[in-house]
Amino acid sequence: MSFPVHPRTSLLGDPDLPVVSTLLGSPAPAPIRAAVEATGGRVVAAELTQVTWWPGSSITTRHRLSIEGGTLAGRQSFVCVGGRIPKGAMIVEGEPGPVGVWRFPHDPALPGLSPALDGGRAARLLADLGAADGPVTTSLLAYRPGRRAVVSVAGVRQGLHLKLVRPNKVGVLHEAHQHLSSTAPVPVSLGFDPERGLIALQSLPGVTLRAAMEDDAEPIPSVAEIIGLVSSLPRPRDDRVSPSPIERVPELGPLITAIAPDLAERVRRLVDAIGPEQVPATVPVHGDYYESQLLVGDGRLHGLLDVDTYGWGRPGDDAATMLGHLSVWAGLSEYPNRVLDLGNRLLKAWDRILDPVDLRVRTSAVALSLAAGPFRVQSAGWPGETADRLAIAERWLHSAVLADEKSLTHVSDRSNPHIGVFWQSTPYKEVGSADKSTARQAAQRLEGHNRRGYGVRPGPQRSRPRWTG
Repeated sequence: MSFPVHPRTSLLGDPDLPVVSTLLGSPAPAPIRAAVEATGGRVVAAELTQVTWWPGSSITTRHRLSIEGGTLAGRQSFVCVGGRIPKGAMIVEGEPGPVGVWRFPHDPALPGLSPALDGGRAARLLADLGAADGPVTTSLLAYRPGRRAVVSVAGVRQGLHLKLVRPNKVGVLHEAHQHLSSTAPVPVSLGFDPERGLIALQSLPGVTLRAAMEDDAEPIPSVAEIIGLVSSLPRPRDDRVSPSPIERVPELGPLITAIAPDLAERVRRLVDAIGPEQVPATVPVHGDYYESQLLVGDGRLHGLLDVDTYGWGRPGDDAATMLGHLSVWAGLSEYPNRVLDLGNRLLKAWDRILDPVDLRVRTSAVALSLAAGPFRVQSAGWPGETADRLAIAERWLHSAVLADEKSLTHVSDRSNPHIGVFWQSTPYKEVGSADKSTARQAAQRLEGHNRRGYGVRPGPQRSRPRWTG
């Protein structure tokens, strides 16, 4: 049985990248059918499961298939790429333009993925690296086509994970693990293969902080521990700068506008209000610090994952990433009050050591970066979920210029009580009357009417955001 493409998805197109219409118009687009038919088979059922689209530049789609006949009979997963096609992909020519196609796990950009998922070959790789001896079994934990994958390894005493990245990135990743694991609870690198882009990492105990929040019997680590972990990261050995949430905003605006044209004006105003990056990269940052990157157990932190983005960054980057993710997760969690309580306590603590205005602007940018997530995984309700996440980003930006609340609040969308957001409008510092007047004027532009309460002061590094238009 085929699952039809979401009707909103099937209508999307890109004048600068015509293959978008082809790849989003069918659960089994023509390039995949051509590739399957070349093996003597035919597609009898299909589903579009993942989309990564950068308008005018590239698109990557993942499809789940059932195939009858030929050498690929059975269930398969295929990936299609238009625009920036990685070297080694099979090229299928067509009127809209060439499309790169491969069958999972044979990702040409991740040459280590296929051997990592073969128990025998993985065992030989681990033996060659000196990481483990003996038979192993492996299973896929995560996969972003053309970018990265994580594979769990069972059958070794200490527990291992294999991380797959593009070969030109694996050396830097190995060095980051070596550097960080001496002072932080980061998985130890047991070796890497520069040709396959594969690194073997020692497993750490615990469950993710997100999983812990979903178990009301599991204690949550203290705010001091969560904040202290990233506040004490060692200085990077090189000058690599981790991109900030604000630096990603210019590419996010066109994407969200393309998938949801009805939100275009709101997106434009938000992007303009966030503005360009104004703060220099002067402190060590994780670069992607949120609840699924932390391993916890018995109320303590046990591990910090995914240090690919470790480098120099801005003081508010990691804090904003955590708050932005929590504000979105609060609307999805089975225990939203636990999420909100942690977010409120983190925000209160971070407000005391960071510029409150800059923190909220960055958190708005993080929430905006998450707005396209439901589209990427082709959630059944992705148009509404995108709008909900955009609203979270707007509220965080409003909170940078308004002060109406004294603590985090759980605000449910009246049309959908299951969509929760939290936002904090009042930083825990007072401001002078001149600042209050400026905030009031900005609030009038933001919302089109007066609102009472204005307690946001500008930090030394960032002026208040402004709506335009």
